[in-house]
Amino acid sequence: MPSFESLKTDLQQINNDLDTSIETVLALPGMPTDTFQAWRDICAAIDQQVAEDVIRVAVVGAIKSGKSTFVNSLFKADYLKRGAGVVTSIVTRARNGPYLKATLFFKSWDEINADMQQAMALFPSSRWQTGDDRFDIRRGRDRQELSSALGSLKSELLISDGARNVNSIVLDSYLNGYDTVQPIMVSDHLTKVFEDDAFDGQQAFAGSDALAVYLKDIELEINNGSLDTNVEIADCQGSDSPNPLHLAKIQEYLLRAHLLIYVISSRTGLRQADIRFISMIKQMGILENILFVVNCDFSEHETVEDLTVLVERTGHELAMLRPQPEVFAFSSLLNLFRAKQGKNSDKDALRLSQWTKEEALTAYSDQASERFISNFQRKLIRERSALLLTNNVERLGVISSGLEYWAKLNRDVVNGDARSVDQILEKIDFHRKQMGKIASLVKSTLDGSVQKVKKEIKTNIDRFFDARYGSTMKQIIDYIRTYRMPFERYEENLEASGFTDTLYLVFQDFKESLDKHLAETINPQIIRFVRQEEARVAEYLESIAGPYETMVQEAMADYNHSMEQLGISLNGGDNAEERKKNLSARQHGSDLTLPPLDTTMRYSARIKTEAVVKLGVYSLENIFRKLLKKNSGGGIQQKVKALNDGVKRMKRETERSVLAHLKDYKENIKFQYMYKLSSAMAEHLYGVLLESFDAYFSDISNMVALIREERIDKKSTLQLLEKMGTDASMALGKIDRLRNKIRMSQDDEPESA
Repeated sequence: MPSFESLKTDLQQINNDLDTSIETVLALPGMPTDTFQAWRDICAAIDQQVAEDVIRVAVVGAIKSGKSTFVNSLFKADYLKRGAGVVTSIVTRARNGPYLKATLFFKSWDEINADMQQAMALFPSSRWQTGDDRFDIRRGRDRQELSSALGSLKSELLISDGARNVNSIVLDSYLNGYDTVQPIMVSDHLTKVFEDDAFDGQQAFAGSDALAVYLKDIELEINNGSLDTNVEIADCQGSDSPNPLHLAKIQEYLLRAHLLIYVISSRTGLRQADIRFISMIKQMGILENILFVVNCDFSEHETVEDLTVLVERTGHELAMLRPQPEVFAFSSLLNLFRAKQGKNSDKDALRLSQWTKEEALTAYSDQASERFISNFQRKLIRERSALLLTNNVERLGVISSGLEYWAKLNRDVVNGDARSVDQILEKIDFHRKQMGKIASLVKSTLDGSVQKVKKEIKTNIDRFFDARYGSTMKQIIDYIRTYRMPFERYEENLEASGFTDTLYLVFQDFKESLDKHLAETINPQIIRFVRQEEARVAEYLESIAGPYETMVQEAMADYNHSMEQLGISLNGGDNAEERKKNLSARQHGSDLTLPPLDTTMRYSARIKTEAVVKLGVYSLENIFRKLLKKNSGGGIQQKVKALNDGVKRMKRETERSVLAHLKDYKENIKFQYMYKLSSAMAEHLYGVLLESFDAYFSDISNMVALIREERIDKKSTLQLLEKMGTDASMALGKIDRLRNKIRMSQDDEPESA
């Protein structure tokens, strides 16, 4: 099977040869520069796309499943921090490069302050009073007051379900890391680079919650391993992270990824967190291109039989979610230790020595590892061929065919007598006008179709996000309204910590539950809906373009027939269908992206509860009851009643805030993504249908006039045209051979594990 590198090299060579031929032609006087310059622009765009477009591979799985170890094993050394904290939302993206380089991308101060505002919603401490001012971590007074407020919180407000409250960790991390990060983030400088010997400096940021919380993500370039520079491997945060915002970040990368690798630890097998996450991926509609890796821990398995039982059980469980899953079981750590021979620590060297003696287990791991690498490479070739090669090969075919035709036509014109040349020019001019009418008709039709599509997009998106009739929005409302607070759980807190502290604890528990619901259930539904809309728009526009494709082909055939009657035999033809098939694949390389999914959970800044006022009202009622010698009901009952009413108010405010926030998100999907995407699709189809027109109907009258006026040497022009035709013919032959190679790489089905 041909490697992708060889396919890419063939494509680049054809592209470079064609660009050189076009450059030579452009040097001649009288050439139709618009046509040839357009072809050169295409060649330049292809060269840039092949060099820059990236195949993204997302490595996902639960915390401590061995994702970072797996990625390190691909690059054959410990480049990524292993065992990084679980509270950060970093996606570490790694690819091959000329030297070691780590680029850290920081959040802006506005994003940092927004994160902290989210975590401080309904903050209970009276020591923290922002008034009308918004919190700004850059102000020393704000940092000091927040630090004091956090220190005053009782332990029960910092612990939730046996673990530290996520919001308190986020706030602590920001405060603790500020002094280190502030000097880096001067002005608009939001990146920091570690190169060569300083490369490992990035691990200090990835491994520290206080520093990693300031980062968006990390990009690594590594001069090791066998992966090509166009392949990006992303080590994603654990799918069972306690912070739902992290799950939204993973979902965003999954939307851009072409291949998923799900890592499962052999210590635990498939866990509930894995099943929940894989089910979510399935709901998103992106489960079809995934490999499963059971990361073997040899210390957990005495024999190959023991390991085989676990792998078979895992495969059986996965089959309920993904029919015929491709499962590979091997030790990433074994592969990593072997790749680091001579550079392992004494402890790791001892472990490697012990594992090597386990011949049956290591042989099992090696065989599975080889099968995985083989299948992984095949999938990469398949995806990359479809994304980077197939469409570009067809575009080069259009250029080569146009060059061959143009050279042949001009040879006949240069060799012909005045009368025959005039007849040719007359015929070309006639067909050019006809094709101009068709092009205008196609353009106006597609423009009109886009306007119709946008109206339908608006209707569908408005319906999906409708609070009364949209099932997804009704799910959110029902979840908020039916959420039951276990008030008995908070009675002890009311006595020990008071009303405002308990209200904060209640809100944090409620918000965490709602955010989890949004991330695990609502976001996948939004993603699936958007993907369905994308497919619907593409299908509709292709159906509109279909009849015009036939019209174009008929016009081309009519033109070729006219030329044959004048004694000029042309190949004609254009494989527009192949290029049209890449309409959906084109989205992967587009700058258009879905609005960030974590914005669906940034609603709490809108919440302005009046629950504290409720307590004052009840306290006043109690005073009047005492004066009237009525039973006051006791202090705890007052507080429980106030808490109950406060929670009702909080839920109403939350419902309004979520719906208002999702209304904004809906408009962003509509205007910033779907409208722009539909226009881009139509533009692509227009280009596909008419890309070859200029090749066959370019204006050659200037060159004819120059030859007649003997301002161009006829002999040298004929020689150039002969060479140009030969070169174009050779390019077409190379393109046919490259098509066959690509077809071979795509038809070669991966071996099932």
